Parts: sequence; C-alpha cells; structure tokens
Amino acid sequence: MGPGIAFGKKKKDPVDPTKIEKMFIPSFENAEQFKEILTTTPLDIIDLSEQIISYAEGELKTPFHDYIHVSLTDHLAHAVRLAREQLVVHNRLAEEIRLLYTAEYQIGEWAVAHIEQKLAVSLPKEEAANIALHLYNARQRHPNMATALQTATLLNELREQIEAFFGQTIETTSMTYYRFFTHMKLVLARIEQGQTLHDMDNVILSAVKTRYTDAFRCAENMAAWLEQELQTTVPQSEVGYMALHVERIRPDFERSKST
Repeated sequence: MGPGIAFGKKKKDPVDPTKIEKMFIPSFENAEQFKEILTTTPLDIIDLSEQIISYAEGELKTPFHDYIHVSLTDHLAHAVRLAREQLVVHNRLAEEIRLLYTAEYQIGEWAVAHIEQKLAVSLPKEEAANIALHLYNARQRHPNMATALQTATLLNELREQIEAFFGQTIETTSMTYYRFFTHMKLVLARIEQGQTLHDMDNVILSAVKTRYTDAFRCAENMAAWLEQELQTTVPQSEVGYMALHVERIRPDFERSKST
C-alpha cells in the first residue's frame, strides 16, 4: 500500500483512475464507524491494518466482511498504544485459538512481526491470537466475535479442568493433547448442531471405567460441566471416549514435570 491517490494534490484536483489500485466502499451500517476510524487513528496504523488484511486475503484466498477494516484497525491502534505504554494484557485463550484457527494464527504471527518491524514496538506473543480471531470472524457470512470466542473458551475451560484434577500442567504442543483437542472440538460442534455423539460398546466402556478410574472420573466432571454450560446431555459412551483421551495425555504430565 503506497501513498494515497491524493498525495501531492490540492482540493478539487482530478484523480488519475489508472493509479487506483484498490477501492474500499463500506456498507451503510459500517460507514460512520469507518469514518471515525479514519479521523481518530494514526495513518501508519491504518496503513498496517490494510497491509495485513491484503496479505491475509491472499494467503486464505477469501474475501473478508468489510467490517474487518473497522475492527482490526481499531484493535491494532489499541494494541500498539498498550505496547508503547509497556502494558501487557494476556490472552488466556491463545493456545486454544492457535489450535482452532491455525491458518489465521500463522497470519497473526506474521502480522505481529510485521508491526514490530515497521513501528519498532514489542507486542506480546498472544497478539497473534487476537489478530487471528479478527481474521476468522471476518471470514464468516455474519461476523460475531462472541461466537468465535465461545468454542475457544469452552476448550480452555476443559483443559484447565484436567490440569486442576491432576494438579499438573498440560503440554499443549504434544500430539496427544492435539488429538484430545480435535476430538472435543468435534464433540462441541455436534452438540451445537444437535447431532448424536459418539457411541461405545458397553464391554469397552466397562473396561475403560475399571482400568482408567482417575481419567474416567475426570471425564465425568468435564461432562457434567458441559451439560450444565450447554444445557445438553453427554452420554456415558462419550464420557468413555473423553476418558481415553485424558488417559493418553497423562504421560505428558510426567515429561513436563521432569523438564
């Protein structure tokens, strides 16, 4: 994104149409908000926001809802201001966002490095997750940040419940945790869509209860919490699958404890 088409011109000077590289026409509902952004946000932040949006559209090969020009620009202005004041606001959902929205998170990492290079500021690592959420939300037909955050929040709570039950920290980069994470993401999607959850043979379910007692009790606690939080019913067979995944995570506790 180079100099504006009005650079070096005076009021009412004609504009050469061949020099127009990109046009942004905000929808009626966003026009006033975008106008406020243009008048209250430093030009370098607006410029960086547009660079990130253009880069993301190219990488993801998808157009964004035009509200991204408002939401991302406003967010970046706030993030840069906090960084310059040396105030750090941590995002406790960063790991869940990294796993849920991988492509957007990678672009968020690129954006953080790009901003730091251009503005000579130091942003917290979690900022990649914040940017990823804005990008993911803008890809949806009806953007809703609350919906985008809900799954990440639920998965974060389930992880913290496992950690609290066993008094250990989960290594979130391990393959076993990734398998658990992927399974629970599908479970939540099925619950949201009103679909049937996984079934398990009664003999196998009985063996899981007997052999993996602690993991099963942990899974029961998690299922009870999900039932209350989502007003749904989690069958015992699904608790069995959750218990198997929890049990597979446990060896990672020992590795993280020894490092």
